[in-house]
Amino acid sequence: MPISPSPAVLRAGDLLGHLARHPSEAFTVSKLSREVGVPRATCDSILQALAVHDIVVRRDRDLHYELGAGCVALGDAARAANSVLRAAGEEASALALALTCCAAVTVRVGDEARVAEVFDSGPAFGLRAGVGQAIPIVPPFGAVFVAWSDNETDAWLAHVDRRRGRAHLEQCRRAIDAVRRRGYSVAVSVPRRPELARVIETLATTPDAADALRARDELVGEMQHTEYLPADIDDDARIRLTQMSAPIFDRGGRVVAAIMLLGPDYDLTNAELSALGEHLARAATRATDTAGGRGPGPAPAMEDRT
Repeated sequence: MPISPSPAVLRAGDLLGHLARHPSEAFTVSKLSREVGVPRATCDSILQALAVHDIVVRRDRDLHYELGAGCVALGDAARAANSVLRAAGEEASALALALTCCAAVTVRVGDEARVAEVFDSGPAFGLRAGVGQAIPIVPPFGAVFVAWSDNETDAWLAHVDRRRGRAHLEQCRRAIDAVRRRGYSVAVSVPRRPELARVIETLATTPDAADALRARDELVGEMQHTEYLPADIDDDARIRLTQMSAPIFDRGGRVVAAIMLLGPDYDLTNAELSALGEHLARAATRATDTAGGRGPGPAPAMEDRT
């Protein structure tokens, strides 16, 4: 007979997940019980057990629980055990130093791309990323995670605003083709939307803040109407780069992480952009190889399946 997961362990995971989504807060047993939907007595029992191993700690002055130092040891061990993240971090760190920029490792968590680690050697006024920042994988974002699988690309394209017509859909297809051809995605500057950065920063510390989620998704929808993810770049163009990302593949050939370079605070020529992209693509390939992953062969252009 199949063995079912332990209900107590599942509930412990729910409690820890809630605490992790609110790392700057502490909770009473009653509040945790109410917000996670776990009976109070069960919640209290699980928290006491986790506290024995310092996974959570209770502040005796007000009887609030928060994550404990034991989580740091677990996180460090998980990172050391994850060959992809370890290899990605080494390459991103080296890139940040060599190119004097801000580099980050991003991972796919459900339907979002989330910043897992940041290596900042960039200039004072360059773009920055913060650990925990996340953006939904819908056009024009997250192309590096979906470009290598026709099924995932189709699911991504399903979120394109069809009201803009077939030409816009074809532009998104060409953008995905360009990612496959280059081996990395390129995002260029669009009219400044500082409120998007503020919303993403809020969600890094409070991921389920309803107002922030709603505002982010509205802004993402508006950005579908821009050339944030270009398909072609003219040879004589000067580009203000927002970020470029290259994929890291696991043993099954799936994209499980990406190395992201944040753009400088000045325009680049197409030749400079290409040289930067080649550095990035080589680093991601080395990370894939170091982790024992398997990248795809040359990908054909997408077929029109509409």
